[in-house]
Amino acid sequence: MRTKIILKDSQGRILEIHDLENEANNGFDVDKLNDGTYFVELLLPHGKSITHQFNINHN
Repeated sequence: MRTKIILKDSQGRILEIHDLENEANNGFDVDKLNDGTYFVELLLPHGKSITHQFNINHN
């Protein structure tokens, strides 16, 4: 399994997925996101994962 980074909204819907081994740009463009709570999840080899919550406020 390759390492993937997933951007999810507050309802758990997947907005974007990047394969870290194959992508030159591993970032997400947060300027296009609405204000609210989002999650970035790293899916690591062997089934482990790390999730980080963050908030967007464009004010």
